[in-house]
Amino acid sequence: MVEQQKTNTGQGLGIAGLVLGIISIPLAVMGCTFIIALLFGAAGIVFSAIGLSQARQANGARGITTAGLVVSIVGSAIAILWFLFLGAFIQDAMDHKGKWFDKLENLEEISRDLEEETEDRIDEQDMEELENKMEDLEGEIKGEEDTLNEANEDVQKAEEELEKLRKEQNQ
Repeated sequence: MVEQQKTNTGQGLGIAGLVLGIISIPLAVMGCTFIIALLFGAAGIVFSAIGLSQARQANGARGITTAGLVVSIVGSAIAILWFLFLGAFIQDAMDHKGKWFDKLENLEEISRDLEEETEDRIDEQDMEELENKMEDLEGEIKGEEDTLNEANEDVQKAEEELEKLRKEQNQ
């Protein structure tokens, strides 16, 4: 029995598919580049599948083409998972959009109420402080008036005594 010699038919497409598959995996894992990864993975699958078909027909080596096909499928699968995850996230966001806006409006209303209440409290507190200061000032003024009156009385008494002394000296 004679073994047929393996040819290199399909190897170029297999290597291209392997390279594209290898590139698609990190792009797919990053998440934000999953669309590019899906394109690279799909191209890798196509190239590897064509290379594998050519290798089968011409009795060529299939190792690299099979590896390219597997790696491209893995990269594409990860990219598809990201696509599904993102789609589900966006759908959930759209379903809850109204609830989020309602909650946001409620938060804004609560914020306005708190602001008004704070302003009212500040006004009340300011008024109380001003009234207390006015009462203190009135008390100080009364105390100074009393002191001034006492001083005036003392000055009048001193003037009267001075007048008496002058009269006594003149007599």
